[in-house]
Amino acid sequence: MSRKLIALLLSVLMIAAMAVPVAMAEAQPTVSLTVWNEPNEDPAMNMYLQAEKATGVKVNVTVIPETEYSSKLNQMVASKSDADIMIVWECDLKNFVEANGILKLDDYLAKSSIDQKDFIDAVANLSSGLGATYGLPWCAATEILYYNQDMFDAAGIAYPTNDWTYADFQAAAQKLTQKNADGTTKVYGCTLPNLQTWWAGVGAAGDQVYDPSNGQLVIGDGATKFVTDCAQMVKDGVMPQPSSDTADLFSSGMAAMSWQGSWQIGTYGGNLPFNWDIAVLPKDARQYNTLHTGFYTISSTCKNPDAAWKVIEYLMGPDGQAINSKSSGNPSALKAIAAKGDWKVAAATSIENWDAITKSLECGVFGYTCLPAGVTGNAVNLFQSATLGQIAPKDAVSQAMQYAAETIGY
Repeated sequence: MSRKLIALLLSVLMIAAMAVPVAMAEAQPTVSLTVWNEPNEDPAMNMYLQAEKATGVKVNVTVIPETEYSSKLNQMVASKSDADIMIVWECDLKNFVEANGILKLDDYLAKSSIDQKDFIDAVANLSSGLGATYGLPWCAATEILYYNQDMFDAAGIAYPTNDWTYADFQAAAQKLTQKNADGTTKVYGCTLPNLQTWWAGVGAAGDQVYDPSNGQLVIGDGATKFVTDCAQMVKDGVMPQPSSDTADLFSSGMAAMSWQGSWQIGTYGGNLPFNWDIAVLPKDARQYNTLHTGFYTISSTCKNPDAAWKVIEYLMGPDGQAINSKSSGNPSALKAIAAKGDWKVAAATSIENWDAITKSLECGVFGYTCLPAGVTGNAVNLFQSATLGQIAPKDAVSQAMQYAAETIGY
């Protein structure tokens, strides 16, 4: 064999050897994942990057700003745009199911290591209302009571417990309110409910709030009672009037208590100039708080749903959920994983009652967040008008229900 022929054969073999990894790289499955928040900058805390390493599936993350997120996803589903994994908000889940925009996950779950029985009850209840499992919650943020321990000490009042009643809360709020010489309020007993916690009060007072079987707003006597109570507390100066001022009265020491989301723990951390802790929201007719999350879903236009599921399965598994909890400060909707406490914010050193989070998970539901934002926003505006005496609480509730029926169409 001539030297030229040998050289030619060697060249061919070298090219073939080089082509192997290229072909392998091209064969690597790739999926897109759409979310509203940026991935963690720390590679170890970037759950999507870790999912890539664990599954061998390339994950291309697309971030849509939170203010545009819901509308953009609705456009994608309506236009059948190419998409793979979408983290869908509660308010869009039912609409996407009805539009055949996302796939059922039940067949995948039947063969999965994910223990469906370990999910908090709210997950099963939501899936039951949809007729199948279309999404898995990436976390389960709750609503809780924040309180200023220094103010409780000064007033000689025992700290809130996870068994506090609504009557306990009202009595403490009255006693913790501090007045100026002219009768105006110096320190409020509690902040006014915000967009989220109005619904916590309405639900605790006995109303269903959201019916997953038909997607309807369900409020009545419970809402009337809670709005009436808040209107009286505003009149007495125990709660502030509704305002466009977005200042946080609790963190500034202007309110002794506040009903807020658990995600606020990470914001407060060790930054508040007073001792503070948390508790479960007080029990009225029942214990109630709304859970907040996004759901991992697979788009009906996904070209490789098996690869998409492989990524979701990792993200919902022990490693993915642990990373998410440490990164976001939100507990998992899987009880065994949540119990490990990876979500506890290390900087919040004053918190002793971490059980408030796990107990809130147990009584939490996917409630008002499953309704269109316009419906719930309109209702809260009416509730706030009632606290100012501009409309009777019962009329505010009635008008909110009418608007919901007209908007949703029932």
